Amino acid sequence: MESLLPADAPTARLTNAGMMEFGQTVCTARTPACERCPLAELCAWRAAGYPAYTGPAAPRQKPYAGSDREVRGRILRELRAEELPVSAARIAELWPDPDQRERALAGLLADGLAEAVDGGYALPSS
Repeated sequence: MESLLPADAPTARLTNAGMMEFGQTVCTARTPACERCPLAELCAWRAAGYPAYTGPAAPRQKPYAGSDREVRGRILRELRAEELPVSAARIAELWPDPDQRERALAGLLADGLAEAVDGGYALPSS
């Protein structure tokens, strides 16, 4: 993936995040939606006849419930649902643990998946 990313860091972060979203919604491991995939014509797995995976088992993820991933997901869901910036007060309502909530928000900002805007937070504008 690194060889496919744009050279500038902000665009690379957004591209990588987009590919992860693509993997979550279209090109999933259990039920890939090849019929609606915009990259189907470029897909090496499809061209090879959809061979079964024979590599090592994927590492088990930590439980989602209560994790920083869950907090990040809640914040992103709120940012996607609103056209206006989401206020810091609204973000504070999304998760009871302020340290974990701030850590998740700081991570989203550092990863370029959210941005601080006048009056709160929003998805990146470009």
